[in-house]
Amino acid sequence: MTGAQHLRAGPICAELREGGLGAVTFDGVEVLRGLTHPVRNADWGTYLTTLLSEEVGPDSLTRQFACRDGVFMGRFHVALTPEALVAEVDITFPDAARINRAGFTLLHPIRGVAGSVLHLRHSGGGRTDTVFPALVSPGQPARDIAGLRHVVAGIEVDIAFDGDVFEMEDQRNWSDASFKTYCRPLSLPRPYDVAAGTVVRQRVTLALRAVGGRASVAAAAPTVAVRMPQVMLAHEPGLSDSAALAGFAGVPVQLRMERATPDADLRALAGVAALEIVFDDLPDLGALIALAQAAGLHPARVTALPRPYLKSHQPEGPWPAGAQPQHAYSLLRAGFPGALVGGGSLTNFTELNRCRPDPAAVDFVTFGNTAIVHAADDLSVWQTIEALPDILATARAIAGEKPLHLGLISIGMRCNPYGDRVAPNPDGLRLPMAMDDPRQPTGFAAAYAVAALAAAAQAGVESLALAMPDGPLGAKGPLAEVIRQAAAMAGRMAQIRQSDGVVVIEAGDLGLAANCTTGPLAAVPGLAPVPAESAVLFETRREARQ
Repeated sequence: MTGAQHLRAGPICAELREGGLGAVTFDGVEVLRGLTHPVRNADWGTYLTTLLSEEVGPDSLTRQFACRDGVFMGRFHVALTPEALVAEVDITFPDAARINRAGFTLLHPIRGVAGSVLHLRHSGGGRTDTVFPALVSPGQPARDIAGLRHVVAGIEVDIAFDGDVFEMEDQRNWSDASFKTYCRPLSLPRPYDVAAGTVVRQRVTLALRAVGGRASVAAAAPTVAVRMPQVMLAHEPGLSDSAALAGFAGVPVQLRMERATPDADLRALAGVAALEIVFDDLPDLGALIALAQAAGLHPARVTALPRPYLKSHQPEGPWPAGAQPQHAYSLLRAGFPGALVGGGSLTNFTELNRCRPDPAAVDFVTFGNTAIVHAADDLSVWQTIEALPDILATARAIAGEKPLHLGLISIGMRCNPYGDRVAPNPDGLRLPMAMDDPRQPTGFAAAYAVAALAAAAQAGVESLALAMPDGPLGAKGPLAEVIRQAAAMAGRMAQIRQSDGVVVIEAGDLGLAANCTTGPLAAVPGLAPVPAESAVLFETRREARQ
């Protein structure tokens, strides 16, 4: 479907999007960010579907769809009245399949919702009064949901679920700007088998009404003064080529090594600023430290993580047997005298939040991020920028007084903590959990990097990587220019202005500007026009340049 289409009934409006609904509003207030019906495979990838037929009326929608891989087929129906939205889905599996999830997923916005009161109804008839978490919750803030009720900006939202047991997770863990209510609790075995002929049938009823004065959900003040962090390139043999670093003179490097890392890469990168080590057991870590020493590596910062901790585990475990993250600290301090020793995650914020290091035992805390865990359309990627301040505030609470030195912050997924591999993407689609993303060489990725950098700077982050030197996650095209400029701005005091999807960073005579919107800007104050979904570099003594 192209263009923005909507269903309307009185004050209720729902945007039609591929795979379900986008924003649902009541009298202009966003009460639901999305309602979809995904089927997730055994690696937590989302099966792609083909639209077979569609009937759209002013206040109703009926779609017939089929999985492109032939795993299932289904029907999705939505009907609106001036007081409610009712959505139904039937998903039929003609043959046996092994999946992680099938059915409705609801996304609740975070602005005006995080920290607010939440009333729950349970499948057994009980009720619980709780709150949407303010900081990012590592686990499920609500379980066994048959219905829920809350208020956003003076609009009461009451949702009833039929056909399955639902629970909620804090999607800010994965940088989604939403809380997610979904079916099949994670406490049940997964992945699980569905028999041939299984039909998943569910209904969601969303009742809405105004209950009070309109409250503001505006963001904080748009202009701040900050010190710019160190911007780095992440290098990992097999994903990027160390020879490509020659094109980024002066940009510091964050190297990830393991037993398979070629000696030539280690010798060529003796001057790395940060070292990440993935090890199998403590003898393996000792051997890797010896290899790094023999290659002449003297990193300013070093982190090591047992390989099983590259995978995600629920906050309550069970945790992998064998070496634990904290077992590495003493070996790292002995092997790299004078280097700062870090703890945290070498994958996403999720894994840091669920397995938190003791801040008293480390010198810094680290984690990375990918923008396309659950959704990969342009709007969802832009919305992850909205979640970054909450992620960074939670990371700051975890780290206490210790600094934040982040890993790779990217659109594409570096590795998959939730399955066996990242999603193959030979056709260059906007695909969740893929490493190869078609936006990487475009102005879109450059603008995303500027916006992420602004969020990190405002949170007091001391360093982060925004790309690899080449490869699927490489600094290509406009992103390469952004990284060179951002690296030159490290340590400077800067003014950051943000408004309506536009981000401007001015640090002395150097600056970066990002337009994270779908329309070109005639001009940003003091700058030349900025194309849609792109970034520009500028120097205050010169005319802005692309």
